[in-house]
Amino acid sequence: MHAEAAAAGTWFGNASTVCLWVAVLLRAPAAMRHHWQRSLWLAVATAAAAMALNLPPVLDALHGVFGPSHVADLVRNLIGVLSAAAVLDFVTASTGERRWHRQLAVAAAAVMAVLLLLDFTAPAHESHVITPSGVVEPSTAYWLVLIAAHLAADLTCVMVCSRYSRIGSNRAFKACLRLFSWGTAFSALFWAGYLTLLVVDEPWIRSLLPWTMALHGLLRASALALPTLFSLRQKVEDIVTIWRLWPMWCDLIAAVPHVALDKPRPRMVEIVRPKGPWDLLAYRKVIEIRDAILVMRDHTPPALLEEAQEYVESGPVAPAGTDATVMACALRVTRPAGSAPSGAPTEISALGGEDLWAETAFLVQVAKAYGSPLVRAFAEQRAEPDPA
Repeated sequence: MHAEAAAAGTWFGNASTVCLWVAVLLRAPAAMRHHWQRSLWLAVATAAAAMALNLPPVLDALHGVFGPSHVADLVRNLIGVLSAAAVLDFVTASTGERRWHRQLAVAAAAVMAVLLLLDFTAPAHESHVITPSGVVEPSTAYWLVLIAAHLAADLTCVMVCSRYSRIGSNRAFKACLRLFSWGTAFSALFWAGYLTLLVVDEPWIRSLLPWTMALHGLLRASALALPTLFSLRQKVEDIVTIWRLWPMWCDLIAAVPHVALDKPRPRMVEIVRPKGPWDLLAYRKVIEIRDAILVMRDHTPPALLEEAQEYVESGPVAPAGTDATVMACALRVTRPAGSAPSGAPTEISALGGEDLWAETAFLVQVAKAYGSPLVRAFAEQRAEPDPA
């Protein structure tokens, strides 16, 4: 049973290594532009490199070059020390404590030198293992230094990341810290398991070790990929905003052409072949709609808002909020061309949100109401000639 669990964990670990490398390669271009993302990328990349040395094809290639020796284990452990140093560098970069960068590099170099010395002075060995029979290769001292380096880095990372993931306003950064903290906690469990094996051998501990390393890899890959997911979600939100605002925007800039920077294009073309980033296009739509509203304000009689308010409140359920539906009614009716200013500007421009996000959400609701049967009926009712 323990052997089956260990084998399944090994397969899971190989899959998580592939996920790590996918995240590393996808995030490499963007990570180079931001310091804290670069530190995160380096920490995950070094961990991915160390875990890759456990993959059967990589091991076969190394054995083909060096023969059956402990070189792969030694290289994996040295890269693991680099990964531990990169983890601490990410922590210090995230908290603004950059003065520890040089000390971390010196400490990592010292640990690697000690490991090399302990490995070269140990009796001849073909691998770095702690066997069930109690054989420790290359030496107990080697394993203690290696485990201590990882546990010190991992526990420090977990404590600092857990603390800073609860403060600040950057949701993507806080989520990255939480995921990285959880992944590092599994790494700490992995090395704590090896520390336990130095004292007492338990089959169930050995069967769980591959699982802890696999979960560590998946969570760190998620932490690295999260900014990309946030960016993709934001792009989708911008596209949806442009799509929903487009019909009302077209009508308003047809009524007030001078507020538009460019002539309108077909709706699908605007999405598929945007003239600039989608977030900028969404922002422009909001600004141009607001500029049109400011012009229409001078041509909207105050009585129109009161009439729209009564119509919305006395009619069927509004397709959006009351304020949004009232504004949609006013915008559907008001056309500056051919009409004189009302003389008393209405408060139509005061409706909306307090910041760009809230303003955009409000105008999306206005656009939803703008094309609804309720608002169309109000506009048709206003357009009918007075029987008297």
